[in-house]
Amino acid sequence: MTLTCRYAAALIVCSLAASQAVAAEPAPVQIEGFFKRPVMSGASLSPDGHFVAMRTQSSNGRNILVILNTDTREQKVVANYGNADIENFYWLSDKRLAFSVINVDHSGGIGEPGLYAVDRDGGDFSPLTRTIKAPRSFADTDFSNNGTLAGAGAHGFSPRKQEAMFAMARWEDREELVLLNTRTDSRTPMRAPAKTFHWLIDADGDPRIAVARRKDENVVFYKDGDDWRQIAAFSPVSPEAFDPLLFVDGTLYIRAYNGANESAVYRYDLKKNAIIPEPVIKAPGFDTDGRFLVDEKRLLGYRLKLETETTVWFDKDMKALQADVDALLPGRVNNLSYGDHNTTPFVVINSYSDVQSNIYLLYNRESKKLLKLGATHPDLDIMRMAETRMIRYPARDGMQIPAYVTVPEAGPKKMLPTVVLMGEKQWSRNGSWGWNDEVQFLASRGYLVLRPDPRGVDGFGRTHREAGAKQWGRAIQDDIADVVKWSVQQGYTDPARVCIAGSGYGGYAAMMGLIRDPQVFKCGISWSGITDIGIMFKNDWDGLAATRATTELRAMVGDPKLDAAQFNEVSPLQNAARIHQPVLLAYGKEDQRVRFSDGLKFYEKLSATNPGVEWLTYSPSVSDWKTQANRIDLWKHIEAFLGRNIGPSMPAK
Repeated sequence: MTLTCRYAAALIVCSLAASQAVAAEPAPVQIEGFFKRPVMSGASLSPDGHFVAMRTQSSNGRNILVILNTDTREQKVVANYGNADIENFYWLSDKRLAFSVINVDHSGGIGEPGLYAVDRDGGDFSPLTRTIKAPRSFADTDFSNNGTLAGAGAHGFSPRKQEAMFAMARWEDREELVLLNTRTDSRTPMRAPAKTFHWLIDADGDPRIAVARRKDENVVFYKDGDDWRQIAAFSPVSPEAFDPLLFVDGTLYIRAYNGANESAVYRYDLKKNAIIPEPVIKAPGFDTDGRFLVDEKRLLGYRLKLETETTVWFDKDMKALQADVDALLPGRVNNLSYGDHNTTPFVVINSYSDVQSNIYLLYNRESKKLLKLGATHPDLDIMRMAETRMIRYPARDGMQIPAYVTVPEAGPKKMLPTVVLMGEKQWSRNGSWGWNDEVQFLASRGYLVLRPDPRGVDGFGRTHREAGAKQWGRAIQDDIADVVKWSVQQGYTDPARVCIAGSGYGGYAAMMGLIRDPQVFKCGISWSGITDIGIMFKNDWDGLAATRATTELRAMVGDPKLDAAQFNEVSPLQNAARIHQPVLLAYGKEDQRVRFSDGLKFYEKLSATNPGVEWLTYSPSVSDWKTQANRIDLWKHIEAFLGRNIGPSMPAK
């Protein structure tokens, strides 16, 4: 996307006329500018539109929850803890919110990580339940979401009238779906089918669809009257599999392949237990991964991820509102928080682009005026950030592979030192047209950044995903090397200066790149990287070896017993002696996703034959999460390592 002055004139005044004298080239942006904790990291409009909940940073570096009155502009802090950070938050009603806290120092006012509720005036504070969090890595970003509880839209409508939440209550011998009253802490069993793990709520606030895991199958149930009736059963990796998305006005919407290459959104016939053939939403070249947007009673739209986030509105008023906002903020993604029974002219906008991190704005539909609420990184100069574009390049077998290319804003545009940056999970999309602090930091130092989405990644059709089955270290690795070949052919990349880097799976891919393609990759960087495929099954990496995920994991990666020989063949740990290029390794002592002992074992084996290995050890703490000190220190070492081994095209500071 090309922007005029890279931003809307309504918000930012463009640079002085080009005829004025130009100062000397400014020094690169300090590293802390990219990786420090966001100033604001979420904003959501209340259901009635009279208040905005905002997650901002306090003077002592903690994330707090602030409520803004849209009529008076008065602000009130309703959750501020010197020993904990607000993570997710969600409006339960016009008056009440739920929120979770993390990074807890137990010497302060909040007891432990968990889920809580509070009124918008700060009253009636209630602990709800202890939160079970996925293990974190020392180098994780502090900005993991846009500020709402993940379950809010994932389960259809919200039971706002009861100021309650649906949740899974866990006992030693079972799990059960319950309605959690946020004022009394009472839990009402919903009599959902045993082993339910996903559910959909109708506009009246009642569970109507449940998905349970029985052995290796997902079983879908529909609540018809007082009884749950089974409507489908399938392996989650089979062609017949589908994902229930929304139940509204007696209609079930699902996402399925239904014989096509790309998934689409369909209606499901609950009488015939069959998919209605004509798709409701389809997107050639992409799967329709996303979620429905609803008000209190109606289906309004669908937000999905194509080249970037895109919203399809069915409601004509919301469609017109989106058009007005996009005209004011051109060339950007503008996601609307609208209030599901809004009685005001206000909506909240979460606006971002490839060169601009998230900005939160209050928009008056009647006056057409914008009020800036805050931003994640307000001090970064968007004029110095690098633009990103999506391409598709040919793999050696002819398959078209998506990738995102970011060319530095300053300096030359050809024969650049290049970093291939891989994602943490192989099956999740690596790139998107949007803000990425790691990408922008590398580009600010003069590096071309390539982010391929090789075969096996979701989002680009069934053929693309299934072509990656059991191809870790094999065809997937070929796709990664082939993006460099494409970039060299375009003249972007200097083939003598290419490094590969990543965390989790990305760290694994970096080390396998050095093993399989030493002529392509001159160095490699792995932080919290997987060192051996079998470790995912032994260590329950990020919860993926849990009961529900075992079938999917074995289909995607392989079976640790049946495919043991292949696992050894494509194991960085077992092939460490083949790595001769410079390597930077970093692991956290408290990491659970990839254990420190696994990283240390790989380092010891690698350094026995490779003198060019650098080893970094980190010890995460509550203080570190506040300051992002470990993450900043890691990227300082990455900057120095890249400078020594493939050289920047502009001086770094």
